[in-house]
Amino acid sequence: MRKLYCTLTALLLSLLLSGCGAPSVPQPETLTVACTTCPVYLLAQAVSEGVDTVEPVLVVDQQLSCLHDYTLTMGDMKTIEGSSLLAINGAGMEEFLEDVLERRTYLDCSQGLDLLWNEEEEENDPHFWLDPSCAAQMAENLARGLGEADPDHADTFTANAEAVSLRLNDLQQELKEALSALPCRQLITFHDGFSYFARAFDLEIAASVEEEEGSEASARRITELVALIDQYHIPAVFTETNGPDSTAKALAQERDIRVGTLNMGMSSDSLPEGLTGLEAYEWVIRSDVNAILEAYA
Repeated sequence: MRKLYCTLTALLLSLLLSGCGAPSVPQPETLTVACTTCPVYLLAQAVSEGVDTVEPVLVVDQQLSCLHDYTLTMGDMKTIEGSSLLAINGAGMEEFLEDVLERRTYLDCSQGLDLLWNEEEEENDPHFWLDPSCAAQMAENLARGLGEADPDHADTFTANAEAVSLRLNDLQQELKEALSALPCRQLITFHDGFSYFARAFDLEIAASVEEEEGSEASARRITELVALIDQYHIPAVFTETNGPDSTAKALAQERDIRVGTLNMGMSSDSLPEGLTGLEAYEWVIRSDVNAILEAYA
């Protein structure tokens, strides 16, 4: 009987253990990084590549040219509150997050950048991601912040950021060479966010027109723009993806010029489906350079 009792006890314990499965192994906690803008999100993906415990998530993913007048939604707030780390563009882009930034720590991707001053707005220009060298610095800032939050993978973040910097340097040199023979180096854009892009590729913003949806520039402003087109022999003007184009079309009627489109990469809708990380960022810059080459050909 004693032998039978021991056998039954062993069998019972075996069944209980098999029902519960193998002893649980503590799983590493996921570091959720809430990225306020699409460019920050893409670079966070690139810097955290190969680290399964880091999950970048995008806060604002709407067809917007800029976030100056953006209003924080409940969905945005839920994404931010559920994150382990908040990564922002910086340089004043996130005015809509002022209350949030006052009560929590965050990673500012504008640290160490040579910012341009917007004379008209009397503030720093926050659209620096369109300069590949600035994007490389953003990646470095992200790697530093991620490394502080997740020291076990700090070396991986640093190595990824260094790889990003090398690729973006090559991209910038390649595209500068492609633009070197342009017959005209002046741009007229319909958003004030392309100054860093122009600086990166030795171009000049002759005029940036801020146009509200459903409106058109005044007759005086159109006359001024036509004068610039004549002065510099500008063959095209450029609207921004999802932006208004009525004034651009009016200029095309005044002079025999093309109307092109530049992409700021501010939403996932502005990117090819399935493209992520550094590849998506590179696509934005390439598409803008190609738009200029095609329009100025």
